[in-house]
Amino acid sequence: MKSETQHHRQPGGVRAAAVVAGALGAGLIGGVEVKAQEAMYTAAATMPSPGVYVLRQQYHWFSYSSSPSEGTDRAQRLEVKSSLQYGLVKDLSLTLDVPVEYTSVKYANRQDTDDSVGVDDLDLTLKWRFYQNDPGGIDTIRIALLGGARLRTEGRFSTDPHVGIVYTQVHDIHGFNAEAHYTFNTGSDPGTPNFGGKGDSDALNLNLAYVLRVFPITFTPESKSAWYVTAELNHLYEANGDHELKFSPGLMYEGRRWGFEIMGQIPVYTRLNHRARQTFGIGIGWRYIF
Repeated sequence: MKSETQHHRQPGGVRAAAVVAGALGAGLIGGVEVKAQEAMYTAAATMPSPGVYVLRQQYHWFSYSSSPSEGTDRAQRLEVKSSLQYGLVKDLSLTLDVPVEYTSVKYANRQDTDDSVGVDDLDLTLKWRFYQNDPGGIDTIRIALLGGARLRTEGRFSTDPHVGIVYTQVHDIHGFNAEAHYTFNTGSDPGTPNFGGKGDSDALNLNLAYVLRVFPITFTPESKSAWYVTAELNHLYEANGDHELKFSPGLMYEGRRWGFEIMGQIPVYTRLNHRARQTFGIGIGWRYIF
């Protein structure tokens, strides 16, 4: 997790994030069209062609209730995440996630808030698509395996390995993604709130996404763009017994070289004894293909 310092920013972390974000946004060449149909919080079994980059920039804001076990009254979290995916060879890609987080936590025994900013855990993920069936048109069925590690670069360095599988199907105007992802957590930073999936316990993410193309109704190889509405169910189970299920509706636009997405997130079911409940979330993102 990132380092925590009350009431001031961490210039080193912000500087590092700016360098990485600049590198992601500059000097990228080449590319072909990629129709991802990938919702914001659920992976898809799609990837760029060999030698092609996809840059994804996302902004997330989350609000949290109290956590008696952690001694917090409320918390706010803003995450700016830069993701760069590169097509290594056919059916194999590598993704680097670089998140920068600002958090504001109100502890129960204090009048002021504990504010911090810095680079959060980096993440490297390999995606291997081992099955693809394209019956015709834009219809497709694809399955991919995911494997990688979350790298904790602030405080005590550690790695959290993770593995997953994702199923993607597109039929006419309908798209469907199902993802299961397991993270082996090697420990957490003492005194740092766990906002989900980054505590001492292992974490299992189960995500479902439905993507409906609303315009154009008929999509052809000559079509230059499309609009979609999306709906996700995002479930997080932690080995300490905590459960959290969230519903995430959204809107997505995809062109030949870039895309835009906006998503809300609300809790549906929670059973949490070791961390705070997320009360609301919103995300905005862009995708660029190089």
